[in-house]
Amino acid sequence: MATVAYYLRSESNPANIYLRLSVERGKVIKRKSGYVIDPDKWSSDKKGKLPGKKYSVIEKVGFPKVSRTVEDKQEAMRDKLKKLTDSVFDGYNNAVKDGININGEWLQEQIDKYHGKVETVDVDSFVYQIQAYVDFLPRKKLNNGKIGASAGTIQKQKSLKIKIEQYQQYTGKKYKVSDISPKWVETFEKYLFEVDKLNPNTSGRYVKHLKTVCRFASNNEVLTHKKFNAIKGYSVKRDVIYLTFDELELVEKKTFEREALNNAKDWLLIGCYIGQRVSDLLTLTNKNLTVVAGMEMISLKQQKTDKQVMIPIHEKVKAILNKNGGKFPKKIADQKFNRYIKDVCELAGIDEVIYGGKMVKDEKTKITRKQFGMFPKHELVSSHICRRSFASNFYGEIPTSLLKDITAHSTEQQFLAYIGKSSTDSALQVAEYWSKQAANKRKEPQMTVLKEAK
Repeated sequence: MATVAYYLRSESNPANIYLRLSVERGKVIKRKSGYVIDPDKWSSDKKGKLPGKKYSVIEKVGFPKVSRTVEDKQEAMRDKLKKLTDSVFDGYNNAVKDGININGEWLQEQIDKYHGKVETVDVDSFVYQIQAYVDFLPRKKLNNGKIGASAGTIQKQKSLKIKIEQYQQYTGKKYKVSDISPKWVETFEKYLFEVDKLNPNTSGRYVKHLKTVCRFASNNEVLTHKKFNAIKGYSVKRDVIYLTFDELELVEKKTFEREALNNAKDWLLIGCYIGQRVSDLLTLTNKNLTVVAGMEMISLKQQKTDKQVMIPIHEKVKAILNKNGGKFPKKIADQKFNRYIKDVCELAGIDEVIYGGKMVKDEKTKITRKQFGMFPKHELVSSHICRRSFASNFYGEIPTSLLKDITAHSTEQQFLAYIGKSSTDSALQVAEYWSKQAANKRKEPQMTVLKEAK
């Protein structure tokens, strides 16, 4: 039988009244009750009991009797403690029924709830459902048979929650899941474009992610808008920025006074010939080198996709390894790599002015956002250019099905979208391949009968 008792821990005036919950033998939890009292008005008579209503788990309530010397004030305190006790026991019974662990954190939550310090949870709230989805993602069953979404996916949903909270603060309203409709999305997009100054692709991703949350809520029997399925995320097609083979040659031939730039240059070249994300590129060591059927390979498991990838070592990569005594270049942090390769490309003369986006800090708001416009190409270079350069440069030279296996895109359609190509481009590639085959066939030497044997 669990019991509640109250006691003081000091003689200071006023003194905090502590609540002691005895759950079972050897398990006693203590927390401040939220009330204070003059110690002179407190009686620790352990015989004092307050009768309580019958509980499913607890039959009676016990705590030290409050002195009734000053009847009105002390009787009021006695009533407050009695009501707090009733509230704690109600929560306790529900917790036992639901199998919830009774600990100090739980008791503090019950006390805070009684004093109105805990906001009532509204499961229909859109922000609440975003958080519920974030909490669910680590145990989500993925299509590849794995359990748990990537850290990147979880972070995107956390970013959505922050964005919706900012929007609610801007509008002065709190939105339920059932409010999220195509019409609501229009006003949300207007905020993203005009107030938050986000580019279309970023806004499109937010729309895509909020629809995912609506689908999650619907699957959990939370009321959603009848037209939420009509909401669609989107992206705006832009020219893919990558380093051509000619530009890579300019980088390769350039030698820098700073060793840090030479080191970054080597990582950049390796990245452009193996097509991996920076998170996988900069963690490579000689342990990733292997030989398969007499061919030198780089073997790695991608951090984002958890896919095992095998990449033949290109002659350019081999030359860098040989230069470094058979080893990969020195380790470098992602942030430094991003900064250094801009300098590398600038000093190598990669300064063609093209349209693209780069991160710019607003001097007034101090907020850094991607700004789009015409810039020298070296200013638009970032670590992601490695993977894009590989995919774009070798498209058409290596079968797309083989390229996507190295970049670890799930489908050819995803790969084509990644390098800014369409299904029409793919069809043209096949047509060009057949045309070359036909031309080669026409050039094949033909046997001619010069003289019949007699």
